[in-house]
Amino acid sequence: MTRVIAILIFACTLPLHAAVSFHREIAPILQKSCNGCHRPGKEKGGVTLNSYSGLVKGGKHGEILSPGKPGSSKLIKAIAGPDPSMPEDGDPLSPAQIAIISQWISEGAKDDSPVPIVRVDPPIYRAPPVLTALAFSPGNEWLAVSGVHEVILLNPTNYATIRHLVGEASRIESFEFSPDGKLLAVAAGSPGVFGEIQIWDPATGQRIHTYKVAFDSVYGVHWSPDGASVAFGCADKTARILRVSDGKELVKFDQHSDWVFGAVFVNNGKQIVTGSRDRSLKLVDSSTGTLLDIINRDKEPIVCLAKHPQEDWVVFGSEVRPRLYHARAKPDNINPDRDPNAIREFENFENGVTAIAFSPDGKYLASSGNPPGEVRIHQVDNAQRKATLRAHAGLVFALAFTPDGSRLATAGFEGTVRIFDWSRDRLETNFVPVEIQHRWQASKK
Repeated sequence: MTRVIAILIFACTLPLHAAVSFHREIAPILQKSCNGCHRPGKEKGGVTLNSYSGLVKGGKHGEILSPGKPGSSKLIKAIAGPDPSMPEDGDPLSPAQIAIISQWISEGAKDDSPVPIVRVDPPIYRAPPVLTALAFSPGNEWLAVSGVHEVILLNPTNYATIRHLVGEASRIESFEFSPDGKLLAVAAGSPGVFGEIQIWDPATGQRIHTYKVAFDSVYGVHWSPDGASVAFGCADKTARILRVSDGKELVKFDQHSDWVFGAVFVNNGKQIVTGSRDRSLKLVDSSTGTLLDIINRDKEPIVCLAKHPQEDWVVFGSEVRPRLYHARAKPDNINPDRDPNAIREFENFENGVTAIAFSPDGKYLASSGNPPGEVRIHQVDNAQRKATLRAHAGLVFALAFTPDGSRLATAGFEGTVRIFDWSRDRLETNFVPVEIQHRWQASKK
């Protein structure tokens, strides 16, 4: 208590100056000393301190700020006692830092954070970007292609650009059209800064919602059958279910020990299957977040995940090969050496799988990996290879069948989209989905 009083007296004797700025003075202190334990994905005590809204919200034990009353604020009591409880694993804040936080609270704990800049103009590309995601809308109105800070919507007949969906996140990791094709969910992020789910109306280009959900990138977004929620994986080792209408987090599943690269709804939306680099496929109750079972026998790290269009089967890409599994709990008293949910394996790639996609009728599986540029299409019911496409010079990161299954779009490291009549092993077109503006062109303007 003596230290608290001393600091409050020190705060009161600071020279007169402009009001303390949360953005310039308080936020940097919190970022350096507090965000390691109090950020999205790691909300110790339910408290997030990476934003003003999180600070004001408080945590499991109520508010931590009392504007105008630093002596009554739990935040000050935590950082300024004789034996400060925060930061728990770091050096205590200095008297000067505590004093300026105290002064800010005594001045009303006001927020002066700048209004976020909303990007509306498409980025300028000096070279073709790495392409990480592709998707055709269910009614074949659009082909969505990832860019930098944006999703580009193309006409799937002539591949002309229809519109740009420009957001804040620099990296687009995955996206999926809603079951009725009216919305597009995007999993994106700026690594080490934030991860977000964007919800777009592709018909108008309007961004309906942006939900900041994590402190790092998010992956493998998948719609529920009723179109009311989305599931996705996170670099913070969690999988989550989010209600689309208001962003409410319905489930946060935290029983993985490594990055989660995808989550898919199964069994009429009653469960999700999560796939992680920790080698496990986990079956989770989608209403409670309860772990129901680990459905596979650990083999290799899981790097991509997809659900069969009709059956409750999931396929994952690993550092070796694609594997197909039943999305169900294992029978009781099963021999631990057995893998009863395994349906079949597909051919291995030399250095792992980079992308997988089912045809809309579920009869075929496309996969890519290393050797770079090779795409294979297998028959799902017997794992027989039906086609081999020499798609690109570099690694392929995205695959998508057209709604009728007759064509396959491929994209990846070299920044081009290729459309194949895959059953005939025929390349129909090859294009860069963005306009490349060279520096000499920009200097002329």
